[in-house]
Amino acid sequence: MTIYYKNGFYSDENEGFVPENAVEITDEYYLELLNGQAVGQVIVSDTKGYPLLTESAPSSAHEWDGKDWVISPAKQTALLAEKCNNLIEQIDSHAATIYSTWTRFESEYRERQTAAEAYKSANYQGDCSRYITDFAQRAGLDNKTATNLILTQAAGLEKLQIELANQRMRKYELKAPNLTLEQMQSIYDDIIKQMDHLMEAYQNG
Repeated sequence: MTIYYKNGFYSDENEGFVPENAVEITDEYYLELLNGQAVGQVIVSDTKGYPLLTESAPSSAHEWDGKDWVISPAKQTALLAEKCNNLIEQIDSHAATIYSTWTRFESEYRERQTAAEAYKSANYQGDCSRYITDFAQRAGLDNKTATNLILTQAAGLEKLQIELANQRMRKYELKAPNLTLEQMQSIYDDIIKQMDHLMEAYQNG
């Protein structure tokens, strides 16, 4: 049996049909091609129609020209725009998830912060809100120490929220001209990494 290739494999035993201009390959090379395909490589043709193995196309917009994967300028522009929009959407979504975690009990936090500011402005004298006294009791603190801790935590959260907003706005870095797909991905990865660091800082108090 002799094996031929032209956008697929054929043999001279295949009811005698072999496409015109198909190229003959050895049994050994045929197995090599199949083994490469089995581990994720793709079979393409060189400029003379001879099959060879290569890595998958970088994107669905790339086409094989017989030597390499290529992409037209128009398709490249569309691909970059799509990539940019997808990454921006993911950045916004990641920031929203973190922010929603921080603000699940926002009204409670605000009431406690307001009570602590009022008690501090009164020089820690007079009536003390239950937002403070209950917190102080559970934390094993006096009212003044609890008040200061509440205000410190509030200031810390506000700082984290500002930094989260700053990181989210870095998404516009993805719109800089002449960025490659790899550069876009690198910017995105760093933004997500910094956001996750902020989340870790919040969890660590």
